[in-house]
Amino acid sequence: MEELLLFVLFVLCTGSFFYMLVCTDSNSKTPMGWIRRIIYTKGPHLIKQQISQCRKIFGKKFYEKLHNLYQYIFYTNNPIGQILYILIFWSAFGVYYKYGIFKHFGNTPYVNHIHTACGAFIFIFCNYIFYRTCTVSPGVITSENCEDVKKRYEEYYDEVLYKSNQTCQTCKIIKPARSKHCRVCDKCISRFDHHCIWVRQCIGQNNYKYFVIFLFSHIFLCCYGVLVGILCLYGIAVKLQLFKLTYKNSVTGEIHKATAFRVFSYIIDKEPVFVFVIFVCLIFSITLIAFFLYHLNMIKNDKTTNERIRKNDFQRAYLTEMQALTEYLKTHQNDEAKKRLGQLKQCWKSLNNGKYQGLVLGLKKIFSYM
Repeated sequence: MEELLLFVLFVLCTGSFFYMLVCTDSNSKTPMGWIRRIIYTKGPHLIKQQISQCRKIFGKKFYEKLHNLYQYIFYTNNPIGQILYILIFWSAFGVYYKYGIFKHFGNTPYVNHIHTACGAFIFIFCNYIFYRTCTVSPGVITSENCEDVKKRYEEYYDEVLYKSNQTCQTCKIIKPARSKHCRVCDKCISRFDHHCIWVRQCIGQNNYKYFVIFLFSHIFLCCYGVLVGILCLYGIAVKLQLFKLTYKNSVTGEIHKATAFRVFSYIIDKEPVFVFVIFVCLIFSITLIAFFLYHLNMIKNDKTTNERIRKNDFQRAYLTEMQALTEYLKTHQNDEAKKRLGQLKQCWKSLNNGKYQGLVLGLKKIFSYM
């Protein structure tokens, strides 16, 4: 029983951690939001502080090398994320192939080599979609196409999140609504969602559809791996007739039939690596499903990750100022303060006027972008 409880705890903790990394709002007051702020906001700063301490201990040259490495990892468009993805994805599939497909597929009652072919096809498709997500331009805005992009998203100018005739200080072009200058890529991106380290570029107007397919294909592969893996383990139990076995209680001497938990414990002892990789697939399935549903919700509400973050930042700043002005006006008469409070309320109203479009229409828009 202890092993099962440890496994459930492991799944919950790992799944929660990955969900926190990709889905939780940094401005959230929940414990997961607090942890995410520490990792994303304070994490790099703490690392930088430790690197600074190395200067006193190891000297200037060692410090400069560590500092350059720090700058490269956190502030350049480097291939580390892509390399990690390929290592993790291919290693997991390799382990699954060696201890599952190669060893058991075709040798158990419920899993034949049709599943081998299906699994290989899905794996190849996932790699193809990863390649497309990495290579298709997200929609870089230049002086040549700036006016066209601006017209496409003209309705999104609200003078709060997006102000008309605002210039990008780096690219020296008028910023279309929904765009953002990515400091990692050093480019202005149309309908900017986020910069993804796993594909080494931004997710924007032109490659967002590939990113959505990328998530779905990996969910499908992980869920397929879990389902076929469970069928395979069940087939092993049936083949060895484990459900017909009995065991004797060492204390009472009573004879009992083997329970599902005892059969499961035996399978873990017999196939620990295969069981572990199925658990890994399960964890990634849960995490990716949560992330995929998050993006479907963003599509349904016609919102990007960047807009959600900016909206939360603006709301927090406006709410703090409105509360302060409201308290001030209780004891003072000030026309400027009243005017400012009215402006803030108008901005607050503008921020909360969402553009709900529905999931079907949203997906049609996403997949119509070239």
